[in-house]
Amino acid sequence: MLDASHVFRLWLQLAPTELHERLFALSLNHVLKGQALSRRIHELEGKRFRIAVQDVPIALTFEVVAGKVARTTREPDVTFRARLSDFIALAKRDQDPDTLFFQRHLAVEGETETGLHLKNLLDGWEYDVSAHVCTVLPAPLAHVALRIGATVQALHGLSQARRRGSRRNIRPARSSEAA
Repeated sequence: MLDASHVFRLWLQLAPTELHERLFALSLNHVLKGQALSRRIHELEGKRFRIAVQDVPIALTFEVVAGKVARTTREPDVTFRARLSDFIALAKRDQDPDTLFFQRHLAVEGETETGLHLKNLLDGWEYDVSAHVCTVLPAPLAHVALRIGATVQALHGLSQARRRGSRRNIRPARSSEAA
């Protein structure tokens, strides 16, 4: 079975950079809808940043324009350089950017202030699924989607509890009087 990161790496190597930049910008702008971070992104207006994936190799460059992230061909103000696995770990929040930086797995080149500001914005971002759903869907659909999501999450939690313990551990113990 193929590892998802292997497939992603292959796609990064084969598809044109312009396509990656367009898809990344579209995805990020969509994910930002309804988020507190979307109200602060204007703080980086006109700033350009590059994500350089060393082991693929590929470099994607973006600019904040009118409160949105857009691809650009202009030189970046700051470049973030790391391996694909490190960027994936950052995106999944499995790794902290400061830890990767001090372990020399993440390099920040260019305007230190811009890089630090962007890092702090992203690092402080707590994704609000409900706010996103309510922003991108009409109210009746958003309500249904959130109810379905809550039910799925509850069922998932129940299945995790069952996996951690045996059936015997989950069932209530019989009292000695009933036996």
